[in-house]
Amino acid sequence: AIHYRSPNFRGPLITVNCASLPKDLVESELFGYEKGAFSGASTQGKRGLVEEAQNGTLFLDEVGDLSQEAQAKLLRFLESGEFYRIGGTKKFQVNTRVVSATNKDLDHMIEKGLFRKDLYFRLSVVKVDVPSLNERRDDILPLAKHFLIQLSKKFGKKFTAISPQAERALLAHQWTGNVRELLNIIERAVLIGTGPELALEDLLIKDRSGCLEAETPLNGAAFPPLPPTGINLPSVREEMEAFYIRAALRLAKGNESKAAMLLKLNHHTFRYRRKKLKVE
Repeated sequence: AIHYRSPNFRGPLITVNCASLPKDLVESELFGYEKGAFSGASTQGKRGLVEEAQNGTLFLDEVGDLSQEAQAKLLRFLESGEFYRIGGTKKFQVNTRVVSATNKDLDHMIEKGLFRKDLYFRLSVVKVDVPSLNERRDDILPLAKHFLIQLSKKFGKKFTAISPQAERALLAHQWTGNVRELLNIIERAVLIGTGPELALEDLLIKDRSGCLEAETPLNGAAFPPLPPTGINLPSVREEMEAFYIRAALRLAKGNESKAAMLLKLNHHTFRYRRKKLKVE
């Protein structure tokens, strides 16, 4: 959104995940190299990502993961707008807007000597603090539904909604991985689910111990309170049993024997309960 509302919106948007760049390849990826610059270099040379962002925007994601050496080289470029390709003597100058992001506490990293203070000030001309997903829980369901529709189209699925049980699980979950974790969970659910409604068992949300989370209402109770009108206990019991059978099958990758062991049942009983409850 920042790129497309900037004066450089007609230019390219080049995204760099700094965390995924190998330490010894950061300079060549960012600034490029001339032919024969090092062993294994292309005979044609290579334009760097900075050069590719000419008249556009260079987005440095996870900038807090850059090494000290890479930080120094990035700082030199930001101060002058100039750089050299590896193995070259020609000075290049580009006009690009640099946007960076990180989920790390850069102030703390500066105190520990892990991030350059001068680079921090160079990058934070305009600073935007985005609260974590846990701090803006009203955004969880709109984001989940947005990802659901996008990913459903991408993978040729027909998801149109999220079940109430799945919604409650999403709202109760602690999103330590922020939006990226939510995106990954919805993507996995779309891939393994059948639709058209995203079900609770499709989410496979795990707690910190690695176990599948039970459906937990926002009031923190293990189960919803008993309504004044009462409930159909046999029906609730069957729904819960079906949920755990589906969950066990997913964890066991469809192997009934392993799924039965997870539920402390013998294979015959597991197959009988699965058939009776019509669990696919």
